[in-house]
Amino acid sequence: MDDNGSNSIIAQLEALPPLPQTVAEVLRVISDGESSANDLVKAILPDQAMCIAVLKIANSAFYGRPKAVSSLETAVMVLGFTEVQNIVLAKAAVQVFQPILQAYRHDLEPFWDHSFTTGLAARIIGEHINLPSGRFFVAGLLHDIGKLAMLLAHGEAYTPKTWLNGLTTVVRHEEERRLFKVDHGLVGSRLLQRWQFPDILVAALQHHHHPVPGNRLQGYPLVVQLADFLAHMLVLPQRPDEQTLKAALSDHLPEFERQWQATGLPWEEVTLESWFAWLKVDRDNGSAILDILAL
Repeated sequence: MDDNGSNSIIAQLEALPPLPQTVAEVLRVISDGESSANDLVKAILPDQAMCIAVLKIANSAFYGRPKAVSSLETAVMVLGFTEVQNIVLAKAAVQVFQPILQAYRHDLEPFWDHSFTTGLAARIIGEHINLPSGRFFVAGLLHDIGKLAMLLAHGEAYTPKTWLNGLTTVVRHEEERRLFKVDHGLVGSRLLQRWQFPDILVAALQHHHHPVPGNRLQGYPLVVQLADFLAHMLVLPQRPDEQTLKAALSDHLPEFERQWQATGLPWEEVTLESWFAWLKVDRDNGSAILDILAL
């Protein structure tokens, strides 16, 4: 991070409230290979608001359970160990920015909608290419969280209308670095480091606009970058086909296919039209989840 552009950003990161103790406990459970679902339940139980959020999401239309989930233990069984961890990390991170959410509510509604859609898209892509991580939803949801810290640090210079929404092309990303001496990906990764989030999430945020060749975690930023693109395509008035999506991807991210193949990820298994269709279904069914996370 450039010294000329970092002081105000660092000050804002340091001024943000710490995450609740629940998150530290959940992270401890995550890092312990011997942990069980019961350990996760014990970590969350003291936090009533978090328990309510997990139960509401377990009972949402997104999961389509025929019977109501009435206990945290059942929610862990229904959603799975990793999914509940993701809910806790996501809700805690969103809650930190509640004051700015209220101050810029009108501008941030499309920002959070896009972030949530990117999280859904990242999970779909990750599942189809068999990358070994359940963290894609959180990575996608938080991929642009560094923009909020930059908004806090730079105020009117980092206007929501200009910087928070819209696809970050190569040109736009370079312009951000030129004007502010730092980019939102690096700022977001520093924030996750401060919160002691897993390295996979830190790497996904830091490099989602410029994947680093040879990095063992390079696949994760690429998945988030592709998810970001698909989430933006979801607002098109007509459903695009495979050819249209790949042409748009090549136009907006001309180096993407080469970077994807250089990482060893199977380009022949990239089915944008199919992933786009799944994303639309998940987004329609998951509309209530973002509201739960932001409450």
